[in-house]
Amino acid sequence: MHKLIVIVASLAVAGAAHAAGPRDLSTSNLNTPAGHTTALVAKTLYQASAFPIPFRVTTPDGTWAGSQWTTSSRGKATFGWAALGHGGTSATSAPQGVITVVTSFGATPSVAATIARIRSEGSGATFEDPSPVTVAGYSGTRFDGNVFGIYGHTVVPFTAKTGGASPSDSWHVDKGEAFRFIVLNVRGKTVVVFLESFGLAPDLFPGFATSSARLLATLRFRA
Repeated sequence: MHKLIVIVASLAVAGAAHAAGPRDLSTSNLNTPAGHTTALVAKTLYQASAFPIPFRVTTPDGTWAGSQWTTSSRGKATFGWAALGHGGTSATSAPQGVITVVTSFGATPSVAATIARIRSEGSGATFEDPSPVTVAGYSGTRFDGNVFGIYGHTVVPFTAKTGGASPSDSWHVDKGEAFRFIVLNVRGKTVVVFLESFGLAPDLFPGFATSSARLLATLRFRA
């Protein structure tokens, strides 16, 4: 009898956990001075529900932290963001490598046009040759690079350069950083996945990229 009670109780707990669904990433803009990530539990399903195409990932271990946010223009949400990195759980501690995922709430340029813009605009960065890649079941293009400019390099993947204030899809990459772009076509919308060494020494970036591949292998965009 006691054994049956234990089994029933275990099933009830499992059912409740399943009903609860994935945990939502915390909200914090990592591209601002006060931005920070929140530590994530190992082997746990998380979602970025505020992302224009909501997605889920499962943490392969306990080294990861994350956040999500939106940026706007003239009071209207324009871009959705999510960040997943090692550390960076306070505004005064930099992540030791970070993955940034970004796309627009509206229409996006094609993968080819987005890549052309990334590789041609601004200065201070070198780019390696692109190659095809598939992530989360969607095809795209991958290319690596590094930042050599004394003032770093600004990335603006979607918004055409018009001068004036920085577009709400821009972010800065510091001198000496190594990075990797993965640009995907997700059901007709271009999604940029950006890996950067950030607080890591550039020679440690390949190890972070390998760790990131394990996380990105669990990435799933919701229908």
